[in-house]
Amino acid sequence: MADPFKAIAELQNAWFKAWLNSTQSMGHLTQHLLEMQQKMLSHAVKYQRDHIEIATGPSLTDKYGKRAHDIDPERDV
Repeated sequence: MADPFKAIAELQNAWFKAWLNSTQSMGHLTQHLLEMQQKMLSHAVKYQRDHIEIATGPSLTDKYGKRAHDIDPERDV
């Protein structure tokens, strides 16, 4: 006669091995995801601008070298 506990034990053993394999693959995928995210963030830091000028109004170098914010009353009348 077949032992019912042996079949249940084999089923549990197979389920446990499948669970271990899936957990291990999820760990590898999570590690890979975190490494790629770290590379992306370090890439952004590597290529960021060192000096950012804020537009201050009527200066000679504002807005691509033009005095964009000046008002010329003789021309605009």
